[in-house]
Amino acid sequence: MDSFNDTILQFIRGKRLLKARDCVLVACSGGVDSIALLHFLAVHREELAIEVAAIHVDHMLRGNESALEGDVVNDLCKRLNIPFYGGRVPVPEILEEEGGNVQAVCREGRYNLFEKMLSEKEYNVLATGHHAEDQLETVLMQMTKGVVPSGIPMKREIGQGMIIRPFLPVTKEALYAYVKENNLRFCEDPSNHSDAYMRNRFRRHVIPHMMSENPKVPERVAEMAGKLQEDEAFLWATAEEQLGKIIGFTEEGLPTISKQSFGSMPTALQRRMIKLLLDYLYDNYKVHVRYKYTLIDQLLHHLGSEDGNVSIHLPLGYRFVREYDKLTFAKEDNLSSASAMIKVMPKGEKTDWLNGGWIYWAEIDETRPDLLVQAKEIRYFTLLDDALPLSVRQRKEGDRMLLTGMTNPKRLSRIFIDEKVMLSLRDELPVIVTNNDDVCAVPGLRYGASFSKNRLTTSRYIFILGKY
Repeated sequence: MDSFNDTILQFIRGKRLLKARDCVLVACSGGVDSIALLHFLAVHREELAIEVAAIHVDHMLRGNESALEGDVVNDLCKRLNIPFYGGRVPVPEILEEEGGNVQAVCREGRYNLFEKMLSEKEYNVLATGHHAEDQLETVLMQMTKGVVPSGIPMKREIGQGMIIRPFLPVTKEALYAYVKENNLRFCEDPSNHSDAYMRNRFRRHVIPHMMSENPKVPERVAEMAGKLQEDEAFLWATAEEQLGKIIGFTEEGLPTISKQSFGSMPTALQRRMIKLLLDYLYDNYKVHVRYKYTLIDQLLHHLGSEDGNVSIHLPLGYRFVREYDKLTFAKEDNLSSASAMIKVMPKGEKTDWLNGGWIYWAEIDETRPDLLVQAKEIRYFTLLDDALPLSVRQRKEGDRMLLTGMTNPKRLSRIFIDEKVMLSLRDELPVIVTNNDDVCAVPGLRYGASFSKNRLTTSRYIFILGKY
């Protein structure tokens, strides 16, 4: 165990995960990884000059079984003479009322509770037991989704504190050996054996093949991810520094920069500068904004283009304007209220929407052939006559939509969370409503139960989403 201890302590010190007098709250589910982490930090608390406590969250999904896992954590805390905090997230009630993805609801509730406890109990660090295999799984999932494979961050902000992951350099096999050596009780979550989740499918069916080729692949990938995160941090710091040299501000306090100055920067910095500019716009809304690559790519294209002047709609009523050599962000006062965006959609006519998009619906047999060629999405549907015509508007509080296979409508807010739609982009999505203002589709995201991808015998109308 000496090599295990040395590896973790060296990682903590080398990556500056902890400093003297930190108050650390360990997120402990009762599984082998979090039990090992809780014990490790408690045993080394004097050496690291830190305070340690544990928090266990019961998601109330498995009755007494999940509640007993909290008892295992509490017993260990008594043995180690450290504080224990227990919390509950009523996931079944949330799912019944709002619908949603089980894992997403669990994670959201769990981290909300973590942040609350950090603040109330005055802890400044949250430690989680993610290990090298978790990092490998995350990298593979990111690659599958087309995301830069930087993995799980070794540390990041949470509220006024930091999340750290001290076990990223070691494998789960090493954690099993650690708990055995120290005679620690732990629990096994039966959901880890289900193929219903992508992470489990990689864990059960892909990673064993990778490890048969190279048993050290989890550690190697974890090391690679750590280096990518360091490179990424350097690029962001450089982009922020260089942007500070070329940015100016309008009388309204909005950023403006010279196209020539921006164009002289490497593309890797330009992408990050765009994100920094967008973050500046939305800081007053206190929204932690992330942006889809499509928006950043669109802005990057127009920032580098020589074709005339350009004006692009942005989230929350902003607009990007390129005029000659000047790049400016402006506020659109005429888009300040959602009511201004409500439009009736006449049958057989294109209806424009934000960001150069259009929407069209008609009787199937009366569809314009040219629009089929331009279509980004096509759906077929049938509605009663008194539900027509359709209208398009922005979302509003309390919106719900009935999805295929569900008996009760699901909150749009929950759909946005499940589909990982960022806060700043939710007002951009067109919400299609019936004549009774019932939501029946959010094109580009989800369609209601009355819509289908394939033309059915009962289908009467066609619905098309397109781009200019």
